[in-house]
Amino acid sequence: MVNTLTGWTGRQAIRSGVYIVDLTVFIQLAIRDWLFRGRFFNRATYRSLVNQLLFTGVDALPLVSLLSLAVGVAITSQLIHLTSDFTEAADIIETLAVLTTYEVSPFLTAIILVARSGSAISVDLGNMKLHGEIEGLELLGINLNDYLIAPRLIAGAISQLVLAIYFSGIALYGGLIAAGILYSTSYLFFFDNLLIAHTPDTLLLFVFKNLVFGLVIAGTACYHALQVAGSSTEVPRQTQRVIVNSLAIIAVFDGLLAVAAL
Repeated sequence: MVNTLTGWTGRQAIRSGVYIVDLTVFIQLAIRDWLFRGRFFNRATYRSLVNQLLFTGVDALPLVSLLSLAVGVAITSQLIHLTSDFTEAADIIETLAVLTTYEVSPFLTAIILVARSGSAISVDLGNMKLHGEIEGLELLGINLNDYLIAPRLIAGAISQLVLAIYFSGIALYGGLIAAGILYSTSYLFFFDNLLIAHTPDTLLLFVFKNLVFGLVIAGTACYHALQVAGSSTEVPRQTQRVIVNSLAIIAVFDGLLAVAAL
């Protein structure tokens, strides 16, 4: 029994490691082909990038606004109120900056993008692969990395970063306003201190984390979509793998960054 469990654990670890390497190489090749073709955008890739930015970023704003406001009222305002009696203002602000800005906002934004954009990209490209459109593009000599993959990767990374900043701002300042309305107007004086609570190092870490999250979401979606073959049932199966695998990678990566930052 022990040997069987150990063997299964080892096989799963090796399989996961190989998967991460394959996904990383897939993303790197797409970015490389986009960077080294002589110019950043042509008409086709620019249109694809803009459309993906509109869907991934702009269309997600209502849901992100609602969730970030809920986090601000339910978590940020409660945290301020519960810790203000026995914690200094500077410690409260640092806790808010770390918890809301660097942990909650990126992760919840990533969950939204996985559910909306990751699944949509997987279904879109998966159906193209199933119906032979991908092979048709390859026969025309079109570089798939440049035309299909790179614009989605770039849009995913930009959207994740911008939406996480937006989420953080609503969650923090919306929570402060809620705390000021519900509990005490003295909490509103935290506004100015929040602006100086973010150091350059933590801001760089925030940007890096969100860019990686966006690349993982879009890259996993494109990677699995191109695995579709043979049957229409492959599209939902690969989409399910996109959701599960991208969330698992993001959770593990976020945990590793948190440990490294200690």
